Amino acid sequence: MRIVLDTNIFISALIYRGRPEALLQMISLDIYSLTTSEEILQELESVLLRKFGWPGHRADAALRSIRRVAELVRPQVIVTDCEDPDDNRILEAAVAGSADVIVTGDKHLLRMHLFRGIEILKVDAFLGRVEGLSHQE
Repeated sequence: MRIVLDTNIFISALIYRGRPEALLQMISLDIYSLTTSEEILQELESVLLRKFGWPGHRADAALRSIRRVAELVRPQVIVTDCEDPDDNRILEAAVAGSADVIVTGDKHLLRMHLFRGIEILKVDAFLGRVEGLSHQE
């Protein structure tokens, strides 16, 4: 399953841990495939440095570990479907990477529910669904 994580999920995983960190660990174990873009990673770096005051070397290390497990895509299609223009970069990466799911905490994206056949879910909804599937097997 191919997943795009919104910046807020990366931040939650790196700062607050919990379920977002568990999802990132599943990705690092190749249980799911992570698709991201340079734009998403640049936003992540900016938030880590400016909002959370991470030193550059710590932010670089986090980005390197994400790059190791992610497929980096270069969106070729400009998307303007989200009411918050900044969130369109998430949709663009999902389209470019043929994602199955976008995992986010962003209300603008979550209100969309589905975008071009790509589900948009909160981390708990995504993990609840896939945990339910694994118990059925």
